[in-house]
Amino acid sequence: MRILVFLLFLLTGCHAFTPVPVPVPELPQAYREYSGEHEADQQWWRDLGSDDLNMLVDEALRSAPDMRVALARLDQAQAAAEKTGSALWPTIGASAEARRAWIKPETGNVAQSDTYDLGLAASYELDLWGRVRALRQADTLNVMASRDDLRTAALTLSGEIAGAWISLSSTRQQLAVLAEQQRTNADILSSLELRFANSLTSALDVLQQREAMAQTETIIFPLRAEAVRLENRLNLLLGKAPGTLDLSAASSLPEPMPMPQAGLPAELLHERPDIRAARERLHESGWDLAAARADRLPALRLTGNFEHSGSDASRIFDNWLANLAASLTAPIIDGGSRRAEVKRQEAVRQERLAAYEKTVFTALSEVDTGVSAVLKQIDLVRALEAQRDAAQAALTSARIRYQNGVLDFDTMLSLLLKLQQLERTRIREQASLLTQQTGLCRALGKGWRSSFPDAS
Repeated sequence: MRILVFLLFLLTGCHAFTPVPVPVPELPQAYREYSGEHEADQQWWRDLGSDDLNMLVDEALRSAPDMRVALARLDQAQAAAEKTGSALWPTIGASAEARRAWIKPETGNVAQSDTYDLGLAASYELDLWGRVRALRQADTLNVMASRDDLRTAALTLSGEIAGAWISLSSTRQQLAVLAEQQRTNADILSSLELRFANSLTSALDVLQQREAMAQTETIIFPLRAEAVRLENRLNLLLGKAPGTLDLSAASSLPEPMPMPQAGLPAELLHERPDIRAARERLHESGWDLAAARADRLPALRLTGNFEHSGSDASRIFDNWLANLAASLTAPIIDGGSRRAEVKRQEAVRQERLAAYEKTVFTALSEVDTGVSAVLKQIDLVRALEAQRDAAQAALTSARIRYQNGVLDFDTMLSLLLKLQQLERTRIREQASLLTQQTGLCRALGKGWRSSFPDAS
């Protein structure tokens, strides 16, 4: 009874180590440019209007290799937390032993004796300074960080699939435009050859048109190779062999998505899973530091044994022995190992603090840059469309003047090639706009809550 009173006195007089609060980086009140009023959906890729893309992303979030890797790491973290938490419970073990001995005295026959033992052994460390609880809290935070790593993987994967889909659609649309341009060039070449046969134009005009067709042909082959690469990229992202997926629907670019509302910079701290994971790992390092400090103090352990023994198995419970012990151990000389561990954990915390601040400022920079890039890209696409319309009007006028014999073919060919290049450039820049819009949605932390929501 005195021992129990003494232990209770120790427990009430001891306080666990706790980490210091995590500092919050200083954030701006708003982004530098106004974005829009559209509230981006969590499944922002649905704004692209492709059911095939929606199915690809849904399948990837369920079974893609990157998601399975992140899920396995989450399972590892949960198992590690359970293992650490088990130290808060007593350990109880059972033993059983049967022995037979033979004794032969100097005179006499061999004597035989049997002994049977059964026992229970219990051990429990009183967590006086909160060391075990700090370790469990650290592992719990690691589980939370691993869950946010899973969400980050989902956000990244959805963005990569949408980006590859947009690039494949852009490449195929450029190939379709090039095929149409080559048909137009072939018709012009046939007309020139007929005019040359009738001595209405020079051989130079025919040769120039043939060179223009050959130049356009050199653009086609790299685009075909790029289309194959993008098809394989999409198959790889979903964990499929090349040629497995039906990607025929990725043939033309969708319309640009609505401009998403950026919100406030402070909202990123809760929306971006990579920021959440960095913050949780910073908290984790604080609890690891608390555990390292507590490990330098004395540890109190209770042990107990209850043993049965006897020479007859049927009467083994008639003879028993029980003992209970409490031991207090304190480090005296350890070569500075525990002190060095405290210093190491302090350095880990400083490292993770710097990593957390960098993650926050990186996210802010991505959103601020993304908003500006999307707005400027919208203006660029509009300017290209105006330039293309003007080039089309100029080419129409040049053809009429050429047919009337008041304009040389070289000028008309130059206008034709310029228009064709503008058409291809407009496709590429529209694809770039869509890619930047998807990147902005990712920078805002959209794309994970529908599949991996927070616990309510």
